[in-house]
Amino acid sequence: MKLCILLLFCTLQLFALSQDEAIQKALKLQLYSSKQWLDLLHFNGRKSEIDSADFFYAPNGHRDPKAELIATIKAFYQEVDSVVVPQDFIQKISKANTLLDSATTSLPKRSVLKEDYHALCRFPARFFYLNSILNFDSLPHLECDEFNTMRAYINPKSASLIFPSAHINSPASMFGHTFLLLNSSFDSRLLAFALNYQAAADPKVENAFIFTFKGLFGLYSGQYSLLPYYDKIKEYADVENRDIWEFDLNLTQEEIAQMYRHIWELSDSTSAYYFFHRNCSYNILWLLEVARPNLRLRQQFAHQVNPPETLFVIQNAHLITKETYRPSKRSKLLAYEKKMRLQDVIKAKKVARGKLAPQAILDNNHLSLIQKQYILESSLEMSEYWYMKSKLTNENYTSIIYESASARSKLGESEAPQIPQPRSPLYANQGLRISPMYVLTQDSSGYTTQGLGLDFRLTFHDISDNDIGYLKGAQIELLKVLAHTGLDSANNSYAKIHSATIFSIASFGMISKFFTPLSYRIDTGFSRQFLQPELRYYLAPSIGATFSITRSGYVYYLLEPTLYLNALQLPRFALSNVFGLVLGNDKRTKLALEYKLKGYDIALFGHYISATTSFNLWQNLGLFLTLESNILPREYPSHYALQSGLRIYF
Repeated sequence: MKLCILLLFCTLQLFALSQDEAIQKALKLQLYSSKQWLDLLHFNGRKSEIDSADFFYAPNGHRDPKAELIATIKAFYQEVDSVVVPQDFIQKISKANTLLDSATTSLPKRSVLKEDYHALCRFPARFFYLNSILNFDSLPHLECDEFNTMRAYINPKSASLIFPSAHINSPASMFGHTFLLLNSSFDSRLLAFALNYQAAADPKVENAFIFTFKGLFGLYSGQYSLLPYYDKIKEYADVENRDIWEFDLNLTQEEIAQMYRHIWELSDSTSAYYFFHRNCSYNILWLLEVARPNLRLRQQFAHQVNPPETLFVIQNAHLITKETYRPSKRSKLLAYEKKMRLQDVIKAKKVARGKLAPQAILDNNHLSLIQKQYILESSLEMSEYWYMKSKLTNENYTSIIYESASARSKLGESEAPQIPQPRSPLYANQGLRISPMYVLTQDSSGYTTQGLGLDFRLTFHDISDNDIGYLKGAQIELLKVLAHTGLDSANNSYAKIHSATIFSIASFGMISKFFTPLSYRIDTGFSRQFLQPELRYYLAPSIGATFSITRSGYVYYLLEPTLYLNALQLPRFALSNVFGLVLGNDKRTKLALEYKLKGYDIALFGHYISATTSFNLWQNLGLFLTLESNILPREYPSHYALQSGLRIYF
């Protein structure tokens, strides 16, 4: 037995390498150009996307993966006593530990010891990859207590991709969000830790429109963070009223281990955050590719990365094994209100605010048992919602919750209202849309054109698209152009751009018994739907209200002031009353109808009517028919158009 151990030891020594030998072998094998190494450095093209200088050992490591490879190997062999912990790092860790002292989580404290700052402890994923090929020898023997303590605390066993759906009242969140959940051996998934990448923006200081503007131009830095999953559920499902989808991934234990090692390497690093491509979804893809190097997820995005598109790519890579739906607090309350009368909802809201004692519900002989149960149960949900929205103080909230829960406990068990599960976002249309069509137009003088048209939309969804997998009433479209070509009534050929939308963001949040959101829409681009048929630039913000009329239908009203440029390129204003109707069956058919009464001045009015019906043949293929009328006073030409064709989604 001793002889076998001796032979094994000698064999390992024979193949083990010293520092210089390791560098020479690494260069000979050209490891600096391997996908694994470039992914670990987050190289995209000729440079790394990581902005933090302390993520690299070579002075030009962010641009030279070969130099960084050599410097990293040298750092692995560095003696612990010669390690210098930067003063700014010490200060940053001190602040982080202070925050941990005041946080509800019990995450282990960070370390500023030389041993924990050594390359072997700071970059375990780099070491694991290089050592699997080079078999290092004579390295410093380090315990890496900080890394091992945190890994044991997080205890990652598997991973899930989490998708909070769109936020109806936030333009910056209408794409939804994605982050990773590191599942552990805890009995409850709520105790696992969520890995999130987000911009360093303070929502209490900057509103959604400022966030969107800065995010468009990379004015934020982004960073990964680890938080308990129950905190993320409070943030998304409870405070922001966003349903959550959980997609379990088929990563192996070894892949999870390497992914966690890389997560550790990124804990103090930042990169530029861009709203449309280097965002939450894009940066999660880096981690999945590090875990499983043969994945090519990022390469499948040419121009932009958004959360729903990420789901499609991960599904096509056969990573998803199971999906789970977690309803938001809003979905729970909407399920209650379907079973409750308006008077009962009013009582529940009063109890939730502390304006009506729960005992008064128990003593009300005009209420049935189920009414009392639903009033108190929904009031508990509403109290928590208002507390998290800072509309109740901690003292008031604690008192209300205690009294309401005590009263509810006296009423026995009840069957909670069933929450309908929406269709999975995996079944949604993709965002890029191309629509070839037949076009027929006519004006009030009899001038007619007919021919072919092409509508191109870069992204993402409008209210005439199928709602499967999308939030009903939400719209966000970017860079949509509709062009026509054909023959006119005199048999002359023509070609023109009918309209060009720069962006159109709309939120038709439906007013209900529990919730009273405002509806809004912001459109800007170029259109011919004014007094003259020439293409005009316009900007049209609007605000109003939306009401549900069927399970999948709603009506809305908007007051829409519009700035547009006239023939002399001078700004003019119009004011429109907008009435809309949207009907659908949640499966294939959709009808979107809109009427605008446009006031160009006190005595000059026009009428604009648009009706679109669409029918989905398959997930990413549909038919549509649009009728459009711009009816003006006699001195101006009225216009009518018919468009019919295909909608192809990519």
